[in-house]
Amino acid sequence: MNRYLLLLLIFCTALFACHASIGLSEQTLVEKAYSTNNFIDSIGVAVHLDYQDTVYSRYKDIIKPRLQELGIRHIRGSVRLKDLETQQKFLDLATIGIKSTLVIDPRRVSSPAKAVKIAKAVMGSVEALEGANEWDLHSDLEYKGENFPHGVRKFQEKLYAAIKRDPVTASLAVLSPSVAKANKASELGKVACDRAAIHSYPGGHKVPSSGLEDKWIPAARMLCGDKPIMATESGYHNAIHLYGISEQAAAKYLPRMFLEYFNRGIDRTYSYELIDLKPNPAADEPEFNYGLLRNDGSPKPAFIAIKNAIALLKDTDESFTLQSLNYTLKGNTQNIHHTLLQKHDETFYLIFWQEVLSYDVNKKTDILVSARPLSLILQTPISRAAIYKPTDSMNAIAQYINPKTLKINVPDRPLIIELVSI
Repeated sequence: MNRYLLLLLIFCTALFACHASIGLSEQTLVEKAYSTNNFIDSIGVAVHLDYQDTVYSRYKDIIKPRLQELGIRHIRGSVRLKDLETQQKFLDLATIGIKSTLVIDPRRVSSPAKAVKIAKAVMGSVEALEGANEWDLHSDLEYKGENFPHGVRKFQEKLYAAIKRDPVTASLAVLSPSVAKANKASELGKVACDRAAIHSYPGGHKVPSSGLEDKWIPAARMLCGDKPIMATESGYHNAIHLYGISEQAAAKYLPRMFLEYFNRGIDRTYSYELIDLKPNPAADEPEFNYGLLRNDGSPKPAFIAIKNAIALLKDTDESFTLQSLNYTLKGNTQNIHHTLLQKHDETFYLIFWQEVLSYDVNKKTDILVSARPLSLILQTPISRAAIYKPTDSMNAIAQYINPKTLKINVPDRPLIIELVSI
């Protein structure tokens, strides 16, 4: 049983689904945890290391140091066959534990044979190859004289065959082409792939989980059947004068996005993108405002929130037996979502948040969401507990010894409760 189905079974049986919308007075769960490292491994960020006319040219003093500081292990980008400088950047990042998914689009990589050569050139870095990028938006694009969807399907078949035929690259995962609109997946139909790639942007007027279950997961199934799914692009931009959200709201939404996608069994989610491509003081150009970093390299609140969460959850061991946590949640749980994680030393991390709007794109204002008071009753014996708000800092905001019941206030951003087992 895959992670998505298992989560549905556990959550729905307990009447506390990850998208719960009914406020029950009391909910009791005996829930098996997932490893913290498994969650961290599901986090990625898109980059444009080959965009030399943007801030990505500042690889040594901004891009590499900030990626290392962020603590992520996976990036997604592209490179041409003759671009040796960018290839070296991908290889260099692999030396600090950051592996790459490369987009193979006919506009930049004209043949599957060249894709094989690129993969071999960065073999120490690349872990997956993704097919053509959002051709459903461009009716003029052609491959071998054919437009979307036939040209895309033909290129994907040849790409998959070429990668799998070469013994050096055969082990690499080949992702499906992406579509910008979920309903276009039915036109493309099932393609040769190991995993589905989705570009599931919620939009500034919606919560991070919007569209996943009713649009994007079904679209992924159309492309790759029951194979794993990767959201190779998702996120929010800060161009507030063109339906973007504030930096403060992004610090709430993006960590929630990673958790929501993880809860639904998405193998990996890449936030688009690492850094604002170019300065845009007017905040009216979305493509220049997707970054976790501002154009000058300074961290936005979302960068800090994700960095703190990864640092708090990072574990030193990846092979251990996962345990279950027995607890009861009392209070109004409407729109309260959660994820349960565990480290190798049997420390649990129970993460709660309100899956509600935090920004009004029409009024261009942050929405003040009152924290929801709840009681967390612990049936599993716990020796110590601590509560963290990674959007604020790495320091605990409260600590407890031998707690039986915790009074918690769940905001519209992840609240991490560390529970040390006896």
